[in-house]
Amino acid sequence: MKRFVVSLALLAGCTTTTRQAEPFTTQTAAPVKAEAPQQPSSIYVFEGVEVFGSRKVPKETLLKLITLPAPGTRLDTKDEAQQKEFVAKLIESKKRLTDTGSFAFIRMTVGQNMNHTMRVTVDLVDIGDEWRMPFNPEPMGDVADPEGLIAAWSDYLKTFWTLRSQGAVPEWGMGTCRAPMGCYGGFDHPELAPMEQRFIDGVPRSADALVRVLREDKDSGKRMNALMLLTYLSSPEQLVKALLPSVRDPYEGVRNEALRRIGSAQERSKKPGLVPIEPILEALWYPLASDRNKAGWTLVHILEVEGTVHRQQILDKAGEVLLEMASMQSELDREPARKVLAQLAGQDFGDDITAWRRWVEQARGPGSKRR
Repeated sequence: MKRFVVSLALLAGCTTTTRQAEPFTTQTAAPVKAEAPQQPSSIYVFEGVEVFGSRKVPKETLLKLITLPAPGTRLDTKDEAQQKEFVAKLIESKKRLTDTGSFAFIRMTVGQNMNHTMRVTVDLVDIGDEWRMPFNPEPMGDVADPEGLIAAWSDYLKTFWTLRSQGAVPEWGMGTCRAPMGCYGGFDHPELAPMEQRFIDGVPRSADALVRVLREDKDSGKRMNALMLLTYLSSPEQLVKALLPSVRDPYEGVRNEALRRIGSAQERSKKPGLVPIEPILEALWYPLASDRNKAGWTLVHILEVEGTVHRQQILDKAGEVLLEMASMQSELDREPARKVLAQLAGQDFGDDITAWRRWVEQARGPGSKRR
């Protein structure tokens, strides 16, 4: 599977691959017993293509420009010939989209699900909608690694992914850890277990230095590692304060994890006002599925704590994008958006997008300010 990801990145350039987002968790106790790890299968079933983000070009027009295998096609991610053919089709399709001259941003993402299905999501930003990408400038610093923690975390990740590729740890889900603000991977395997104590002891001592890395270092990998280490902070308030500026990080991986961990902090603390709603509503409009689904779940957790006090603000600033998310086939977009809308509406219209749209329009009212 990892080979497939690397090959796509090298061959396509314009293409990224993602796995289904891990759920928010603050798990520290023993997890639900999982099946014994097995060598990951390389066979995936292609589910099709979805497009997201254009407010000017109809989806039907866009889908005609994208020529990929038919839904139901079985793809072997270890078959180099299949990989090359798939990537070639992605590149051809992106060129057709680019040639329309309509878009300021195009990203084609191959998503892999735990049931071994694949889907391509084409995320678009129309020319004129560049406000959807209000990201910080690339940092230019070279910040020292406090206590060697970042290097130690990198070593942990290398070991974890080697074990996962061998089937020695489960392909999906997360194991146990002692990070109060959520796990990454887990430390259940004997090769991993001795590594965690260093993070438990070192992160609280070096929190300020890790935040400097997150804010200032030019290496997105170092920023990402610093962010993941900060989940070992015990205070939700301290974590949210540290991570909130990274919601605008220029690197999508940092944005993704910042939003995930902020949502996890809100879910864990149950404290009203912990997470300001404005940057979360802004992130719903960001270009990528990894941005908007984490923002969506964070908004779910805010509403669980604060109720519908922000209803008008949410509908005015994000009603349109929530409706588009709610209409997606991929549950990564659909599930958090529908949960938000159902909490705001006090009822659930399920798959009836027409009913959802009618309710949003009525709830907004004729004088409401909209994007």
